[in-house]
Amino acid sequence: MIEIKNDNDMIITSDDGTEDLMKILFYFHNDQRNKDYYFLYREENPDEVIVMGSSDGESLEELTDEEFDEADQVFEAYQEDPEIQNLKD
Repeated sequence: MIEIKNDNDMIITSDDGTEDLMKILFYFHNDQRNKDYYFLYREENPDEVIVMGSSDGESLEELTDEEFDEADQVFEAYQEDPEIQNLKD
């Protein structure tokens, strides 16, 4: 189960009840799949970004190979965007 606390934080609750706080780097929505894709990282390790999908806004699911390829392209575009790079500086 997921709970988005604000624009930057997501709490992921596993089946055993443990909670994991993740930071949301950014997300995008794919209209064809009607699915959101979240790029997440732990505050203590911001360089390790993972991507997960959600069809219902309540749970996360792993990506198919096709979804991962699309997410990888989006992430590359995000990293190369000059406006985003200026925000990081």
